Amino acid sequence: MNHLPQPQPEALAHSIRVSERIAERLVLARGWLSFAEYMRLALYEPGLGYYSAGASKFGSTGDFVTAPEISPLFAEVVAGQIDAVLRELGQGDLLELGPGTGAFAASAIDVFNRCGTPIERYRMLEVSADLRERQAERLARADQVRPLREWCERLPEAFAGVVFGNEILDALPCERFVTHDGQYWRLGVGLAPESSSSVPLFEWRVRPADGSAPGDDEFRQEAAHLQQSLRVQGVALPNDYCGEWQVGLDGWFESMATSLKEGVMLLADYGLPRVQLYHPERTRGSLRCYYRHHAHDDPFFWPGLSDITAWVDFTRVAEAAERAGLQVQGFTTQMAFLAGGGIEQAMSRALETANSVSPGMTTMSWSLSNIHAKSSPDIPVSRMSTMMNMPPSGMRAFAADEPSNALTSWCARSLNAELSRSTSGWRCDNATANASSING
Repeated sequence: MNHLPQPQPEALAHSIRVSERIAERLVLARGWLSFAEYMRLALYEPGLGYYSAGASKFGSTGDFVTAPEISPLFAEVVAGQIDAVLRELGQGDLLELGPGTGAFAASAIDVFNRCGTPIERYRMLEVSADLRERQAERLARADQVRPLREWCERLPEAFAGVVFGNEILDALPCERFVTHDGQYWRLGVGLAPESSSSVPLFEWRVRPADGSAPGDDEFRQEAAHLQQSLRVQGVALPNDYCGEWQVGLDGWFESMATSLKEGVMLLADYGLPRVQLYHPERTRGSLRCYYRHHAHDDPFFWPGLSDITAWVDFTRVAEAAERAGLQVQGFTTQMAFLAGGGIEQAMSRALETANSVSPGMTTMSWSLSNIHAKSSPDIPVSRMSTMMNMPPSGMRAFAADEPSNALTSWCARSLNAELSRSTSGWRCDNATANASSING
């Protein structure tokens, strides 16, 4: 890891405290933890985890950049679609999951005020006290007075409106597996031989899911479902193939469905449909770590200082959403979503504004290929040409390098009015996509 910037002494000390907490859990677990549990501790352990501690995560001083941080154009397009849904409903709230720095909220509220959106409250679900303070400060600087802003640490009991989450699912703890003689074995975590009491170090430990460890039964069920689903598609994973899946998706969507009485969920994340994600040539999986804008693949290096993510199986997302009573109303690339939602018009308006301030300015360069600093897995797979809602040729200049990397999925309960396509932007069509159609 010589290519990574050296952390400050206080950051290294924090990482050691995180490692010590994980080592304590390993002792209680008799020397083996599932990777999902390790990832949960490294990212979310109160006061210690990557997302729970106070260090900056976003922007130039953090570890990665998300779309709202790069340009307000992303928020403007998404907010325009949210505005359309809320008008269909007549009223409602917006619930943003994990608002980060508040950049999306600041830009979206500007759009809502400009459009006169019938929004009652802008709710932000944020478990980090540090990030809540940063979000409140940013929104205060923006001098925005409406709509009513409200922070919460748990889902509302009864919610009507739009739920928006940008890069939420890829940060959920995930199980890792490796194939061996046609079977899926669990990849977990143990203490490395060179570990010491003062500096715990970790390594991969592989074992069969034989029922002797917590989560074995759930792992076997998920593995059997994945294996059967791939077999139907004519896919057989080779020996020593490594992959992962997010745990707890069913419970996550059940909670969302219980809370969302009427409205729409918009989820934007890195992922692929199952048959593409678990491609036989993607032998190392999609797990990635990010530290100060550097990508690496060792989740045991400086625990608590690096983000850990894995691509999302969007087929699994659709299955979990439908089991929870939601309907999958749309599925497309982020690039196509933005193109259909009017990003070209938004850029034109931005140019007009810029020209009114600086008359000599006549061009603007902004590429969707730079919409996020997170890099893709190394091995390319075939494009999903049959599933891509590709934009007009005039928008090709704004195509992402990997258009399948950032997919957008709408999950909706039944609405008072059917959502349909409009020429002004991408909308949910009446046809409900099922798991088989998403399988490709």
